[in-house]
Amino acid sequence: MYQYFLAPIIGYLLGSIPFAWIIVKLVTGKDVREEGSKSVSTRNTVRTAGYFWAILTASLDVTKGFLAAFLVRFYLTRFPVALSDEMSIFCAALAGIGAFAGHLWMPWLGFKGGKGFAVFSGALIVLNPYGILVWWLSLPLFLIIIRYSYLGGLSATISASLLGMFFFIFGHANGIPNFYWSDWGVMVHGFGCVIVLLLRLIPDFKAMKAGEIKRWSGMKVSQWMR
Repeated sequence: MYQYFLAPIIGYLLGSIPFAWIIVKLVTGKDVREEGSKSVSTRNTVRTAGYFWAILTASLDVTKGFLAAFLVRFYLTRFPVALSDEMSIFCAALAGIGAFAGHLWMPWLGFKGGKGFAVFSGALIVLNPYGILVWWLSLPLFLIIIRYSYLGGLSATISASLLGMFFFIFGHANGIPNFYWSDWGVMVHGFGCVIVLLLRLIPDFKAMKAGEIKRWSGMKVSQWMR
């Protein structure tokens, strides 16, 4: 039973590693929280340190989410007594949510963070590989339609979560074997992250309402960096 409590804690600690802050500090000597959008994110790393270091940051953030779900799914839930596959996936989902929350609210940086999309993608590698495709394929579509980067990311995250629900509901209804990506734990991870992200985006919603965040006027890639 201890796994249910340790899983989100392990995820949170891994997710809270501030790679964007560390890399920008080492490369430029600047504090990423005081530059650009002031978020500890890949986008702000592009603004502050350039594309190469941003790609490294994104890769490390994906790794955080992957390790959180992978270590819990295949190691923590195996000792001292192995949990069932169903409960192992549920624990991995809790770890994924924990990593997502840890990236959004990093305790080492005054509970500041990024939006967590790379971390979310990393956990999906373990929990729902198809969800990654849906997320990345739907993101450009939502960006074109909505023209707010954070709302586009939120919509893509909801889409990936709905995919997990689709696999679960229709898989069971039609007697399809319950492969690991159609387990109910995948839904817990998806919609759990959506709820966490909505809480994180409350300041953005307020800023948009106040006119502080502008809708894209065109479709130049450079606008994504604002």
